[in-house]
Amino acid sequence: MTAAAAAQRLRLESLRKIYQSRGRDPFEAVKGIDLDIEPGELVALLGPSGCGKTTTLRMIAGLETVTGGRILIGDRSVGSLPPGRRNVGVGFESYALYPPLSVRENLAYGLKARRDPDALRKVDAIAERLEMTDLLPLRPAGLSSGQKQRVALARALVRNPPVLLLDEPLSHLDAGQRQRVRRELKVLQREFGYTTIIVTHDQLEALSLADRIAVMDAGEIQQFGTPDEIFDRPANRFVADFVGEPPINLLPGVGGGTGEVRLGDAGTLPTAAHLSSGTEVTVGLRPQDCRLTTVDAATSVTATVLVYENLLEYGLATVELPGLPGRVVVQVDASERLSAGDKVQITAPPDRVHLFDATTTHRL
Repeated sequence: MTAAAAAQRLRLESLRKIYQSRGRDPFEAVKGIDLDIEPGELVALLGPSGCGKTTTLRMIAGLETVTGGRILIGDRSVGSLPPGRRNVGVGFESYALYPPLSVRENLAYGLKARRDPDALRKVDAIAERLEMTDLLPLRPAGLSSGQKQRVALARALVRNPPVLLLDEPLSHLDAGQRQRVRRELKVLQREFGYTTIIVTHDQLEALSLADRIAVMDAGEIQQFGTPDEIFDRPANRFVADFVGEPPINLLPGVGGGTGEVRLGDAGTLPTAAHLSSGTEVTVGLRPQDCRLTTVDAATSVTATVLVYENLLEYGLATVELPGLPGRVVVQVDASERLSAGDKVQITAPPDRVHLFDATTTHRL
């Protein structure tokens, strides 16, 4: 593969999309989002189905009209340009392959349309990088869904575009293929410098691939930051709950004075924030941050083990805290051996006890 065209900055300024149909109220799918993506950066749009991430991608590609705002690639506003003049590569979850053509012909189609004399050489090179040389003679009807997705990804990459847009590029691959293609995609993106947006609902995919992540919900960006920032300092309760596996424990708490938050009748946990006594909050506690401690620890909570799962590398204990609804999941060292009915004391480092306003859900 030859070097990509110079990567370009991609900016979204107050980008909006409103769908209107006769007899129905207008639906605002994207609510004035702003993004500034550096040249060569890989950004993931992460969020649940219906949050507006694919609509955003399609507006950048020119496949959806823009209701308001601007899309800039480099210094050029492209919102009014047809897709073919935006110079972006697009990979779809739906494959969009030509059934009568072989895989090699599908990959070469766009290059030949642009009269690229090296079309077949580029096709062979990307097929080798993505371990799909054996698929080149086949037609789409003879491919599995995972193989079709690899072809769709290769077709987007083979152009070496300065801006690359990928919609759920790994969703139909099995676990082994997903890991291999994910690693190769990261290598290719670094090697050729594509400015890349990946749309995904898979947090592992976003955390492992992206330089920065835009977490979306209900047409809005809830937080835009590095994977570490998203995981370690979630901006609100939604981000904390959506990112992390096992999911974060979210519990009602009450400020107990300087450096403490009380959890029902279970006890108190240390916190780096100052809470006035009696302030109602939501406490976020990631399973990975929990620690088993001695019974006489000053800031800890008492819990009863309901279920213990031995996952060999570590264990997961589902516990119940007195005076609190729901259950809490705690990750423990593999050497721990817990049983249903065991009484344990749990604490966490103060800076890993996340606090959110009980009303606004914003981070405190």
